[in-house]
Amino acid sequence: MNLLKLCRLEEINECQIEFDYYIPFSVQIGNNQNSLASERTVYWRTGDIERSLVEIGIGSRTGMLRNLTLTAVKNALLSDVIIKNNKSVEGTPVFDLSIIPEKGIYDYINDFQVCLGKDAITTIIGKVDKCKTLVRFGRINIGFDYENFITHVTVNDLTTDEYRELKDSLKL
Repeated sequence: MNLLKLCRLEEINECQIEFDYYIPFSVQIGNNQNSLASERTVYWRTGDIERSLVEIGIGSRTGMLRNLTLTAVKNALLSDVIIKNNKSVEGTPVFDLSIIPEKGIYDYINDFQVCLGKDAITTIIGKVDKCKTLVRFGRINIGFDYENFITHVTVNDLTTDEYRELKDSLKL
């Protein structure tokens, strides 16, 4: 299994979220201008890479989360997702870089599901029922299982306009 693995948390960084018809959502974490000068961004991606793609950008030296992008979706439905977890913490995730090859892109071929609820959009990457820890920063939640592997990403507190944009984008 080569899911993305959480190593630790750093202090919360600001995040900016964009919703778009062509790219359902994109999240920028922190002030990337300063950190881009000192290290490049490497990517952990999942989906079939052609018709479905989630891309997670990580600092190449620090492992710090830089961005999350839901680029393409083939499996989406209108549904709220109830996630039971043991603990909720705040911080910016720092990931294990050991699976990222020298070229800077690791593709984990996997079907994922996107659920659009009334006030949240959740991208289910792993086994959401195994979520132990929920890492929160801003409107974003990322779930991790007992071995600290990623289970899902949620964008919370959707406005009516964001919900409509996502519903159109996902063709629901």
